[in-house]
Amino acid sequence: MGVVDDIRQVYQTSQKTEDIAWNTYFARPLAAILVYLLRPTPLTPNQVTFLGVAVFAGAAAAMIFIPGAAGFLIAALLVQLSYLFDCADGQLARIKNMTSEVGAHLDFLMDELKALMLVAAAAIRMWMDTGDVLWLFVAVGGLFLVASATSLTTFVRRPEYAGRKIDPGQSAKKQPIPESAVGKVMWLIKSVARYFVHYPSWILWAALAGFFVPFDTALLFLVPYLGVYVLYLTQTGAAVVWKLGRPGFYG
Repeated sequence: MGVVDDIRQVYQTSQKTEDIAWNTYFARPLAAILVYLLRPTPLTPNQVTFLGVAVFAGAAAAMIFIPGAAGFLIAALLVQLSYLFDCADGQLARIKNMTSEVGAHLDFLMDELKALMLVAAAAIRMWMDTGDVLWLFVAVGGLFLVASATSLTTFVRRPEYAGRKIDPGQSAKKQPIPESAVGKVMWLIKSVARYFVHYPSWILWAALAGFFVPFDTALLFLVPYLGVYVLYLTQTGAAVVWKLGRPGFYG
């Protein structure tokens, strides 16, 4: 079997029955090449996960310390490289027969830590670019939003609350389009929100747009990204209060 055929087999075995287009046509094919290179090495899947976080830390540093559109583009490219490691760790685990439930939860934890780093780096970048102390408050508020959303997600995934076991990433699966008009509108809003939450899908486009807009690209990232977290906390938080705050809950 040639190298190309071997990489193609890695890609085919890594495909999920339901996945977003960015993963199917861009991230996972590139990650298959990475898996092919990592397979003969002694690196474990968890070590690949940690390596992806280290690369992401480099992306955050580039976002803070390299000004201009070129700096944000470098940061976005490092984010993509980190995401390839994020895709590769699971593929490598299956190929090396090193899958574990703890590893899946570790992957989820590292994803949330990367989200915290990205929001903080983007807000600090805006502060350094404008000198406006307001962006430091945005950094603190953004970290609170992401951390609160992470804690809330962990809570609603608990089988005691959800009534069933929910594996990491399960909630990201595609949802069928409802038949009602209101349902279609809500489905569309949630689809757009899921797109902006999955920042590897669009941060490169935001970075490229930075060469043509009269303001720093970090603003293009922060506004939709944090906006989705506000909507998520509002909807999910209200659902939790409604479910657990009623007197009938104890009955």
